[in-house]
Amino acid sequence: MRDSGHHLFFSDNITGDTIALDGVESNHAVSALRIKTGQQIQITDGCGTVYDCQCTDIQKQSILCAIQKKAVVPRIVPELTLLVGIPDKEHFETILEHTTALGVYRVIPLVMDHCRKPWWESWDKLRPRFASKMIVSMKQCLYPYMPLLDAPVLLEKIINTCARPLVVADQYGEKMRGADISSQKKITCLIGPPGGVSADESNLLKSCGSSAIKIAPTRLRTELAATVMCARIIGA
Repeated sequence: MRDSGHHLFFSDNITGDTIALDGVESNHAVSALRIKTGQQIQITDGCGTVYDCQCTDIQKQSILCAIQKKAVVPRIVPELTLLVGIPDKEHFETILEHTTALGVYRVIPLVMDHCRKPWWESWDKLRPRFASKMIVSMKQCLYPYMPLLDAPVLLEKIINTCARPLVVADQYGEKMRGADISSQKKITCLIGPPGGVSADESNLLKSCGSSAIKIAPTRLRTELAATVMCARIIGA
């Protein structure tokens, strides 16, 4: 195995000074990384804390680790909330993977006028799969925070409670300028669904004080637009 800082494991099963890895994490550690008893690894709870641990009891379906020290990693600023019109399920999963890697704070899927087939009606059954996608992405990017993931909601139900400023991706909007957002501590951005933002939704967003922002010289698919916009805001 490479040095412990190259790999990050996930567990929310923490009791006192002991952390237990579940079957998926343990199997990966034993089968792929050949972890041995006494070896040092790093584990996160997905809430910003990284634990330096020593493996004390290794099984294929369970690994127990003793916590030696821990550190809290500062959150990326600005704290970014992504509102996204729901695309097809596989493209939504891509959004979750990319936004996790970029350090997005919260993802809110929106049921909008031009959303397609309502696969999200099985949301509760799909939550574990979505969590798994985010965990994998979090571990790969070594940033120990999982985004908060809301259940799907109508735009009009959430728009007035989101942090401001609110920027909306629009092919005909103003160019995004880093100086305009770099001083913000919190910001919300919105990406429309594959069918775009309807006229009624556009009027609602304007009435709420949103700003239309152009993020690329061409029209982008929902999942690519979400990635580009979040990257530009967080990296500004």
